[in-house]
Amino acid sequence: MLNWMLFLAAGVLAVYAVDRAWLRQVARTAQQLHDPEGYLELTARMTELCHGDRVHVDALVEEQKRRHPQATHADAVRLAMRQLLEPRESDAGNIR
Repeated sequence: MLNWMLFLAAGVLAVYAVDRAWLRQVARTAQQLHDPEGYLELTARMTELCHGDRVHVDALVEEQKRRHPQATHADAVRLAMRQLLEPRESDAGNIR
């Protein structure tokens, strides 16, 4: 009976040790994304506005890159967001 108790205690300690090691690993890798220009957040918002259609968002960004070849990726995302919001802004002006 004592052997089973020791085996059970060793098993619980092993599971606890593995869990703690996993939590340390996750805490180390769950750092914030480095996004100084904010285009990742804009891309996520554009995807929401397009009802989850990431292909449409990528097409809008590529269209802006084609129109403005000198623009950085962040600038192309901003221009695509502006293009996406323009029809909504003009519709908002017609509401009385």
